Amino acid sequence: MNLNKFLLLSAVLIIISNCAVLTIPETEKERLLSENLTFWNNIRIDGIIAANYGNFVFRKNVTIKKNNSVLRLDIYDSGIFGLNPTPFISAYYDSVLSLRMLEQDTQEFERISKNELNLSILFKLSDLLVFRKEIINDQQVQSSEFKIKFSKNMEIIEISDNKEQFKIKFHYNRTLESITLYKENRELGNIQIDKITHPIDSINRF
Repeated sequence: MNLNKFLLLSAVLIIISNCAVLTIPETEKERLLSENLTFWNNIRIDGIIAANYGNFVFRKNVTIKKNNSVLRLDIYDSGIFGLNPTPFISAYYDSVLSLRMLEQDTQEFERISKNELNLSILFKLSDLLVFRKEIINDQQVQSSEFKIKFSKNMEIIEISDNKEQFKIKFHYNRTLESITLYKENRELGNIQIDKITHPIDSINRF
């Protein structure tokens, strides 16, 4: 091997080696973590949900609205030709979950205690920034109730309770693409996301 070929091969090996060990600087990870946690403060997600309900599976339009204190999910029955969409399932969560079906009177809804379904962590995501060192090093953080996993880009990829009875997985392709819900490792539903916005208006209850 002549000298020129040797030098060229050495340069290529050095470049490949540097690329292999290239990592995101810690300061950049802190910035990404802050942005990704703030992303969830006030958000509206519109898409399609495929879910199991009773003995059948349905695909419907879905809207999720969340601010710092409440979360609302509406699944729509679009009607003929998609006109006049009407929520046939609405769920509202603050400290407990309120669930209303289309056939029920607007004042009647089932309430599920927070002991059965605790989503309080969704309103505290920005507070996780105080654990940034742990998140950056381990790509996860765990409390007495929840475990949250992060991607190398500091995106939330999974939230589960410590008993793993309830789990939410977030799937990305440049941006958030879909959300999958599980209970006791059984898939409850998958949301394919069409649009994400960050409104500042309040969330109306039923």
